[in-house]
Amino acid sequence: MDYAPRSYAARVEDADDEDDGVSSSSRYAREYNEGPAADVLGKGETAFEKMKELQDCFGGSAYSPFEDREGWELAQWLINNVNQRAADEFLKLPVTRSRLRPSYRSNYTFMKVIDKLPTGPEWRCELVHTRGEFEDIGHDQERDEDHTMEGEEVELWVHDPVACVRELMENPAFDGEIVYAPEKVFTDLHGTTRRYDEMWTGDWWWETQRRLPSGSTVAPVILASDKTELSRFKGDKNAWPVYLSIGNLSKEVRRQPGRHASVLLGYLPMSKLESFDNNSIGRQRLFHYCMRRMLRPLVDVGRNGVELVCADGQIRRVFPILAAYIGDHPEQCLVACCAENRCPKCLVPAKERGVNTCFPPRDHTQTTCTLHEQATGQYPPNFVAQGLQPIFSPFWAELPHADIFTAITSDILHQLHQGIFKDHFKKWCTVLMAKQDFDARFHAMPVFSGLHHFKDGISKVKQWTGADHKQVQRIFLAALVGTAPHPDVIKAGSCLLDFIYLAQYQSHTDRTLAALQQALDGFHAAKDIFVELGCRKHFNVPKIHSLQHYIETIRSLGSLDGLNMETSERLHIDFAKKAYAASNRRDYMIQMTRWLQRQEAVIWFSSFLAWRNGNKHPVPHPADDCSGSDESDAPPPLPSSSSYRVSKRPQFPWRTVQYLQENHGAVDFLHALQDFLSTSTLGHQYFQPNLNDRFDCFSNVVIRLPPHDYMANTTSRDYTARIYSHPQRDNGPRTPAMPVRFDTALTLFDKESQQCGGFHGLRVAEIHVIFKLPPHLGNCPHPLVYVHWFKSLNHFDSSVGMFHVARSTQQHHPNASIIPIHHLIQPCHLVPRFMKGPVNPCWVQGCVMTETDTFYLNRYIDFSIFDRYQNHF
Repeated sequence: MDYAPRSYAARVEDADDEDDGVSSSSRYAREYNEGPAADVLGKGETAFEKMKELQDCFGGSAYSPFEDREGWELAQWLINNVNQRAADEFLKLPVTRSRLRPSYRSNYTFMKVIDKLPTGPEWRCELVHTRGEFEDIGHDQERDEDHTMEGEEVELWVHDPVACVRELMENPAFDGEIVYAPEKVFTDLHGTTRRYDEMWTGDWWWETQRRLPSGSTVAPVILASDKTELSRFKGDKNAWPVYLSIGNLSKEVRRQPGRHASVLLGYLPMSKLESFDNNSIGRQRLFHYCMRRMLRPLVDVGRNGVELVCADGQIRRVFPILAAYIGDHPEQCLVACCAENRCPKCLVPAKERGVNTCFPPRDHTQTTCTLHEQATGQYPPNFVAQGLQPIFSPFWAELPHADIFTAITSDILHQLHQGIFKDHFKKWCTVLMAKQDFDARFHAMPVFSGLHHFKDGISKVKQWTGADHKQVQRIFLAALVGTAPHPDVIKAGSCLLDFIYLAQYQSHTDRTLAALQQALDGFHAAKDIFVELGCRKHFNVPKIHSLQHYIETIRSLGSLDGLNMETSERLHIDFAKKAYAASNRRDYMIQMTRWLQRQEAVIWFSSFLAWRNGNKHPVPHPADDCSGSDESDAPPPLPSSSSYRVSKRPQFPWRTVQYLQENHGAVDFLHALQDFLSTSTLGHQYFQPNLNDRFDCFSNVVIRLPPHDYMANTTSRDYTARIYSHPQRDNGPRTPAMPVRFDTALTLFDKESQQCGGFHGLRVAEIHVIFKLPPHLGNCPHPLVYVHWFKSLNHFDSSVGMFHVARSTQQHHPNASIIPIHHLIQPCHLVPRFMKGPVNPCWVQGCVMTETDTFYLNRYIDFSIFDRYQNHF
């Protein structure tokens, strides 16, 4: 069997593949070999090519219907930043009419021009009639002409899903970023270890391709639905948007709202159905009826396919098939037609959701038959045994080649961050200790770039976001050590955090999935301690059981960062909240859809102009884009030719040795510099360093982090980190002084041992001075770093799962050295070894790094350190 080494970037950016041997980050792709796939039927014209041809035919400019580029850019700015009233006032200003002289003189004429732009699928409003009887929910309009019947009439706003798939598949802005056939990716040349990241690397696409006619092209449809509030502070206005994307696009593209790789499929009605005796069942049936009407066009094209001109200009027969459905637990149960105390994916009994056992999956065909038998009065035993709800026409029953129970995805946001961690584990642990002492531990945590400092602890926080939970997870176990009444509490916490971190990997292998299962087994083995301590009575919790399905979902659909509810939460801003804010709050849905139609027209035309001008895609507006990373304060990327960056001008110029000794704690600076110069090859040394020498010092350095096998599966992203080293600085009379800060970092100590990976060959150092060597002491083009060493990483505390770290001394003085700046590998976080009882008051005052000598190397401070722990043993 032949495998071709291929990097992810080679598929997306046509970058050269650097094959330096086989490693865990290598990609050896085997393309689909069980028959033809994604056959090209011919050459066609894309929508952009048709638009250009039309403009050329009528002799207009590229910016038509606008007069010129300036008119278009003004229109783009107005539509993106100004409401209609302000736009009307601006366009009527004398200075606007006399100097700018746009072709549109008021908001009315401006909107007339915007409405001339090409746009995507048209909005369609369908009326759904309901009565107070379950079987009459959602009468078809063509079957019932009596609009005066009792009940409610609700609006269903929809786009044609086939047109939405066509819009994504045919968009030339995605040319080179769309994949048309599945593949199996391995980390080794012999194909023994699978890698799962993108949807086309999972098993679902491969198996679906096998069931379709020869030469077919699969368009994996990804649906997401989630209710959201529209009104702020007051009112009860809500919306229920449904989003659509396709798995042919990479996760990185789909996660960026500025790339517009997810489209709004429609708005589901939010009726309370007060005319129903049991409005809960009525709402469930209304949901399935509306979803069935919304997705009806997918039935025929899912069976027979549809010819599309794809982004590369080639015609293919495309089969849009439902592959993934993203939602929180109530929404998953709603989709699966089961009660919320049951699992939407498997047949686990209602009282056994806390056991570490796999149960048979729900069967798509069998469930459909059971619901039909219940509807016809046969009352099958499986209806009650499987916890089904009386929803007799589920929307997914007729979708070809779809298995809704496989399509329901694991939800990191609600199941892990806001679910098992926040709602369960964190609450169990806070019961075991005094709130005041626990809060003091969070206050005493040393600073770290990107880490939120909980100066008031966590017990007083009232509102939590997903980002807040991630911050707490980084230091929670370290705060728990020393106060847990039993070692199994720490073991359960360590295994649970391991599972949460592993589940967030952006690229998985068979090895990481085995580690995921091991972490789950470890949590279940230790969780009973919380029952013994009185924190819980049982573990029959849906979100604990949901962990059983993470591995199967990853193997089927790829890594979970591409199937996360966080993306849907972000899309609410563009497709619901902004649209509602642009309305007058009365009969707002039609205004929202009209506003969205115009926004889509401007986005489409902007992409067309970028394509016509030779750009890949338009540069997204900064406010409209997100990278999907939690490092919101990460430093900017470095030039490809550099591994570090310091400021052009030093923050502390011309500092004396005495100043460094007194303010930077560099007590052995001269001795360390002499040792460095005596062993270095910096050219001719004219003088020996002495107390009269002066040095230009920097307050921080930005370094490039080593490539991460499981969090950075593209070469387009540059991960950097900032390391600080500065004394206390005065910020003026109105601002508190900036406290002293000397960060710790992993530094290269033994280059040969580092080849083994993990922490081998690395050592922790405290960064005290970042400085330039004066020319009279030698020719050194790069900065140097004065550090205080910690002892080698030889003592691993298995009860905590972290390395025990202590300061290294020589004759009761810090063990100090000067090293080249490129020996800094990455920042690390040391946390004090908390003992039982109250926290030392000196630690709470921010002096923990100087008041104690023993620490733990924080395993969970970031994914890079976590992965080093995983690879070390």
